[in-house]
Amino acid sequence: MNLNEREILYKLIRDHEEVMGVSRTTMVSLKSYRHALQKLKISDNSAFKNSVLELNAVIKDTEPKIIPLTHLVEEFEAELQIYFENPFEQIRDHALKILNQKLARYENCIQGVIGHGVRVVEGNDFIIVQSPSLAIRNVLKQAHSELNKKFKVLILDQNFIRMKQLIKELSQVGVELLVIPEYNLSHFLETATKLLIGAVSITPDKKIITTVGTANAVGLCHLNRIPIYLLANSLKFAHRLVSEQHIYREESWRSYDNLTYRHAAYSHDQVDLDLIDHVITEQGEINTRNQLIPTV
Repeated sequence: MNLNEREILYKLIRDHEEVMGVSRTTMVSLKSYRHALQKLKISDNSAFKNSVLELNAVIKDTEPKIIPLTHLVEEFEAELQIYFENPFEQIRDHALKILNQKLARYENCIQGVIGHGVRVVEGNDFIIVQSPSLAIRNVLKQAHSELNKKFKVLILDQNFIRMKQLIKELSQVGVELLVIPEYNLSHFLETATKLLIGAVSITPDKKIITTVGTANAVGLCHLNRIPIYLLANSLKFAHRLVSEQHIYREESWRSYDNLTYRHAAYSHDQVDLDLIDHVITEQGEINTRNQLIPTV
């Protein structure tokens, strides 16, 4: 895979992550990998091994790194190693079996976060939602529909596609919503009761990689003593520091009204983990004040 092909794949994964979030992108990537293996026709074991290792290397090097996907692909690669000398059909069968196990494991992690996350929601809450992850959406829906908790949600208007999905899903179950520009959040802090955020990854140097705009919301809520909850499964805990997470930076020249200027933007925010009051994983709430839970 040449450099141009890698850049196309990185952009594709980044676009998926922006629209669907990390959890769904991880699941879609694993399902796509599985589908590609099912369609693959090859008889040379060496060529198959090289192709798998090359694709895995590319997946593990995305911008930014999709840490749950990286962990699962690393495990897949390690578990497949012992089968590389077998006939091709046997290798593929084992590869598909391992991928199915990894997909099921990740889905169970997400369900675990949701199960513990619904306990965070209380009656009469006014919950600020930033970066509405799959887990956050389902926590809010289940807390309302299954536990009959009555609360309101304040949605920060940023990514329209993900916001639209959140609005539709919560409206269908009757959750009361209010959408505001994210730069107007300061006007609603007196009545807000908590902030829910998701993450792309959490690093050993206590940084959270998350969607653009999250840092501002976290900063305002922290200064105003509004409890901040991070909902993230343990597969999002990274082995490497924030400087090694490949946060994508794009620079360009822009022209507007006879003015040309250089413009730079990062694809994601980074937030200090110490600003977060509660971290909820599939294991329940964990204490990150002194140390992180071990990475997988």
